[in-house]
Amino acid sequence: MKALMFVQRALATLIDLIVIYLPSLFLVQILAKGQGNSMLNLLAAALFILYNMICESSFSGKTLGKYFAKLKVVSQENSLSEIGQREFTKILYFLPYGGPIFLFISIICYLIKSKFLHDIVGRSEVIATV
Repeated sequence: MKALMFVQRALATLIDLIVIYLPSLFLVQILAKGQGNSMLNLLAAALFILYNMICESSFSGKTLGKYFAKLKVVSQENSLSEIGQREFTKILYFLPYGGPIFLFISIICYLIKSKFLHDIVGRSEVIATV
């Protein structure tokens, strides 16, 4: 069950990255020619996080990727501040040098507690829907 949930979550993330993050990265690259590459990546990541916050607060804990993967985020409190804590933790994964380290830590957290780092910080969990 744990492995299936991991695959579903990876699929949901991949869909969201392809549909939202990559186009926003291209758009930011086009609009801000000549700027530093790492700053542009963080700006695109911030747009991606904003998308996640809006979707999860407006569409019952679902982003486009979670909708297709039949998942949803459930928080202890369904407030924007709780969702914001969870989503802003994801900016760590986009850091130029520390991102892979935080991603590795997050995967270790999932293997131990069945929750990723951003789930632990945001006091939330992702559940399967029917």
